[in-house]
Amino acid sequence: MPELPEVETIKLQLNSVLHGLIIKDVRILKPKSFIGSKEDITGEKIIGLRRFAKILVLDFKNGLSLAIHLKMSGQLVYRGKKQPKNLHIADPLLLSLPNKHTRVIVDFSNGDMLFFNDLRIFGWMRIVKSQTSNLKPQNLEGKYIYLDNLVKNLGPEPFKDLTLNVFRKILKLSNKPVKAVLMDQERISGVGNIYANDSLFLSGIHPKRKATELSVYEINKLYVNLLKVLRDGLKWGGASENNFRDAFGEMGKVQEHFYVYGRDKEKCIRCGETIRKIKLGGRGTFFCPVCQP
Repeated sequence: MPELPEVETIKLQLNSVLHGLIIKDVRILKPKSFIGSKEDITGEKIIGLRRFAKILVLDFKNGLSLAIHLKMSGQLVYRGKKQPKNLHIADPLLLSLPNKHTRVIVDFSNGDMLFFNDLRIFGWMRIVKSQTSNLKPQNLEGKYIYLDNLVKNLGPEPFKDLTLNVFRKILKLSNKPVKAVLMDQERISGVGNIYANDSLFLSGIHPKRKATELSVYEINKLYVNLLKVLRDGLKWGGASENNFRDAFGEMGKVQEHFYVYGRDKEKCIRCGETIRKIKLGGRGTFFCPVCQP
């Protein structure tokens, strides 16, 4: 599932090409993937893009927004006048769009297009109200939920409101395994399996250890390393070991720099011991038995 660095990468790229564009049409190829009436955003101008944890939001001038969650296998791919030249497209399915996994196509008045692809059809696009003023026409009142209600249960987010003091309180109040706490979106938003695994490795903390048992020193170290792996994720454009592709269809490079994630039975980069894989909370969990006792 795309995590904070992947969705932020897409947000930054799309902001550079979609800001100010006007929606001409929304072609819904899979009704399950689009919630709302496309007519309510047709003809509307995009005035901003935001991100809340793993949710991308396109804001329109009429007070509505289009919230997008990629879930496990979603992709947002832009094709138009501002796409970079000499793209390196590794996935043959992205060389010709739409493809068999395209669920929604957003057409813009200038001829540009945004393709929402989703192999497993878990992701969604959903129209929400972004504000109470400037809402037109007035009969939209009561038709859509507010964006605030969609994101209200998200926990504090790294680089925003997840301070060290807040991080300490979150961990000290939970008896769950520390990896589960890092991935709980209601406690800490935006962090998923990849960056939880690698931040725990850098911190020398076993993923099964109870969060409440960590020392102040370990918590401080984990906080620093969590921010580090997320920053590195942004620097390398996200992780593309599975379905993630950036807004232009290119692969990120984080998978070339994994510390333990996805490296089952490989040698630890620190001590040479064999990396092990277990199941924790239903997710594949990777650790070094020597470096993370």
